[in-house]
Amino acid sequence: MPLFGKKKEPGVEQTSYEVFGGFTIAKGQSGYEIKWKNPNPTSITVLAEPVIDVNVKTNKVGDLLQVLTTECKLILTKRGGSTEARVSHLWNPI
Repeated sequence: MPLFGKKKEPGVEQTSYEVFGGFTIAKGQSGYEIKWKNPNPTSITVLAEPVIDVNVKTNKVGDLLQVLTTECKLILTKRGGSTEARVSHLWNPI
């Protein structure tokens, strides 16, 4: 007989950020580091390579990926112990 009830299974947490002015994705030893200013400098590290939509313009220089689209949406999805990132255009261009 459990004293405190059932353990809850970890669900899926999703956080989204609106990023204006572009950002960078750098491949490092601990994963992929995503950096931007909005208005304060912000940095997030994910293990898997971020998924970037086709309509987002990028420029790759070595291990650094620059996102040139100035209005993007960064969606972070946490499942269990892993975090996935997805980048899409904030407004769906035609």
